[in-house]
Amino acid sequence: MPSQATTAHVKTAWSIAGAAVLMAVGALLGWAGANQLQERQLSAQIEQSTLRVLGRLDEIIGEARQVFDALGRVELPHCSEEMLLIMRAELFEARFIKDIGGIRNHDLYCSTALGRLEQPFISGPPDLSLVDDIGLRTDRSVLAAKTVRTLVIEHRWFNALVDPRLITDLTASQAGGEIFLRPIDSGNASWQALQASGNERLEQLDGPKRQGLTMSACSNRSGLCALLHYPQDAGQRALETQLVISTLGGALGLALFIAVAFLVRQRQTPIYALRRAIDRGLITAVYQPILRLPGQTLYGFEVLARWRDGDGPVLDPESFISLAEQSKLIERITGQMIQQIGRDLGPWLAESGDHRVAINIAPAELLGSRLLSELDRHLLGQGIQPSQILLEITERTMVSSEEAAAAIEALSERGFRVFADDFGIGYCGLSYLNDLRMDGIKISQTFTAALGTDSPKATLVPRIIEMAQQLKLEVIVEGVETQAQLDALQTAAPILVQGWLLGREQPASQLPEILAQLGAG
Repeated sequence: MPSQATTAHVKTAWSIAGAAVLMAVGALLGWAGANQLQERQLSAQIEQSTLRVLGRLDEIIGEARQVFDALGRVELPHCSEEMLLIMRAELFEARFIKDIGGIRNHDLYCSTALGRLEQPFISGPPDLSLVDDIGLRTDRSVLAAKTVRTLVIEHRWFNALVDPRLITDLTASQAGGEIFLRPIDSGNASWQALQASGNERLEQLDGPKRQGLTMSACSNRSGLCALLHYPQDAGQRALETQLVISTLGGALGLALFIAVAFLVRQRQTPIYALRRAIDRGLITAVYQPILRLPGQTLYGFEVLARWRDGDGPVLDPESFISLAEQSKLIERITGQMIQQIGRDLGPWLAESGDHRVAINIAPAELLGSRLLSELDRHLLGQGIQPSQILLEITERTMVSSEEAAAAIEALSERGFRVFADDFGIGYCGLSYLNDLRMDGIKISQTFTAALGTDSPKATLVPRIIEMAQQLKLEVIVEGVETQAQLDALQTAAPILVQGWLLGREQPASQLPEILAQLGAG
């Protein structure tokens, strides 16, 4: 017979085994419940996103229809200079449209930005045909970023260009989502991807066959159906993995925890390094002059952040600003830039009253209170006027939410001058900026590079400047690096220019010399 001790050991073993089984069952039940809850929440979010996407498409296509109807009533020769003037007038009134083109048999012969083309841009029939002869496709365009095709809406003799990110950004909260479209009366026709890149053809989805969640909805207003597809949520997979692993035993779980913690700490190292640099004052301000044309007199300076990592190289913003935004450290960096402006330029700006300083603002800073607090304390408190402060905001920020638009309006009401940074490669048309009471635009150096060359893009900058000036928007052209580019801009004056040809960014110690050279000391 087994001894009493042996019996006790057996009972203990069975108790431990039973506890382990109960823990495993509990973990699996918890996993199942969490899985169902998460899937319901994600389905609800996707449904809301689908309706928002379809609503934005309705707005965009509706606006394009109004423009096409208005132009169709004009009795002028196709793509004549007089017709182009009418087309530009319509563009000024549009909210979403970036360019209006004149077409024949789907090929582009002129546009409000490019003027009359020497050779037509061959496009072919649209990918999607809707009611009332409306067609949709995505085309490469000089007005779009290199990696993004532009959404084209066409109708008989005209087309309209819209950045598809106006629509896809509505689903930014759901990472990895894709948008597919097809006409409402197309039966079981293939879904067409809204956005494609490079030279790839539009991707087709013959129904939602991939793993993940999909949701579709249709609109009689636009005659269009939209389908949103999301792959299986990565966070959900991670949760499943962790819960299953936790049932395998304490030792293995502890080992995995230590390994994951180590990897997480390693991944966070750049954030810690950036936070340390901010704490130690290693993020410093440099200043690049902005000049007026004609005359090349000093208008002001743009402040740029640089990170000197000890005795190593100086890092430019592309190396750390996106990390700062993701880690919510950007407000601290901007705050330090404003403090340095106050020390370096404050007395000079307050005394001159006519010069300005341009500051780049991240999306998250618009909705917070810290930006205004820093400006009030370190700049306005020295006697600098709000009109002397230019706040440069990306086009993406402007269309991100109604709250962002309201914040821009509030800045304008306070007297700050708000400019659209990197204009031309983003989301907005000029008229939308005018609706937001923007004061000006900064034309991307992507377009400046073509000035003084035979590139078709060389005509873009003068035409953007012309349209902006008609809307009483001030214009800064950045990236002026050659004399040919500067010469090409002389005829577009009065404008503002900056670039290496006119002055590189310099530390505060060089400001007295720069001011003396430009007669602004």
